Amino acid sequence: MSPSHPHFATELRSRLQRLLEASVRDGVAPAVACAVVLHQGSGNDSGGAGGIELPVLTAGQATRGTFFDLASVTKLFTTATVLALVNDGRLALDAPIGRHLRAYAAGEKSTVTLRHLLTHTSGLPAQWRGWHTAISDGNGFQRKELIADLLTTPLTAPPGTRYEYSCAGFNTIMVLAERVTKTPWAQLVKERVLYQLPTHGITGSPRIEQCAPTEYQPELGRGLVRGIVHDEAAWSLAGLSGNAGMFATADGLRVFGTALLNGLPGILSPGLAAEMWRDQLPGILAEHFKVAGPGFGQGLGLRINEQPWMGAAGTQARGHTGFTGTSLLVDQEAGLVISLLSNRVNPSRDGSDATELRQAVSELVYSFAQ
Repeated sequence: MSPSHPHFATELRSRLQRLLEASVRDGVAPAVACAVVLHQGSGNDSGGAGGIELPVLTAGQATRGTFFDLASVTKLFTTATVLALVNDGRLALDAPIGRHLRAYAAGEKSTVTLRHLLTHTSGLPAQWRGWHTAISDGNGFQRKELIADLLTTPLTAPPGTRYEYSCAGFNTIMVLAERVTKTPWAQLVKERVLYQLPTHGITGSPRIEQCAPTEYQPELGRGLVRGIVHDEAAWSLAGLSGNAGMFATADGLRVFGTALLNGLPGILSPGLAAEMWRDQLPGILAEHFKVAGPGFGQGLGLRINEQPWMGAAGTQARGHTGFTGTSLLVDQEAGLVISLLSNRVNPSRDGSDATELRQAVSELVYSFAQ
């Protein structure tokens, strides 16, 4: 069905609504929201002749104003924030981060760069567990001490030789940016990214009553987590951090996705925005790529062609998922943005991981984009 067809938007909206409602009935999540942009132009063309922006669709306990914990979708905001510092010459993609972080000034760590951190090729492990140790010791969370512990995380591979998705790496990016600017991370994200977006639907400090609840965690003394970041590492580091902690409505995330579609104008230069979009792994991993490559692409912060959730047609798609059941998909070639939010970890993380829902939504929207 062509976008010019009078029933195009109505049919897509109806079928998406049925998908969301079915996901709630099937127990994927108690709250789901989705926002879609189609045919808004590509690259830096923001004219978008013939563009369609569907009204926000919700199911279950969600409303248009519900804020969801974005979990690792936060990494896209981290990427935009730190690249804005690169844009201004405060940081360099390929300079050793040991210039600013003493813990990275010697040994194998001395070759780690910001590009490595943004592409999960630094050699850092997936997780940093300092928060767990702090709970076990009963000393509470002391951010300064926890960051010092984070920076001592040992590498598990030489930089540039292996891809391993690393939340520890993105929290290291946060520390790097704070050290260089002498500005708290939450303020940096606001100044460099959020203040440039025409929306109030994204925040690192939401009002509890507006938020979809996530997991029930009495074993950590948290009870039902709501309006506070679900990710334990980010929680221990005071909330919004490099790897998690951003909250958004479906429409707020769509606004960011549309800005990303158009090259993050006002945040990044066109050249740096294009570099963010480009697959970095073949160049970084070089001779290690064939054995270490993950089977999909990785831009600066952006995942590329993750078909299990982006769908078979999403070969040029970029985006990210979040553990709580969230995702943002952006495709410049198709002129497409899909903001899909859920709280699939409520009341427990043991249910669906929301991959099937993400894939079903992506494939439905792509079928209308062709």
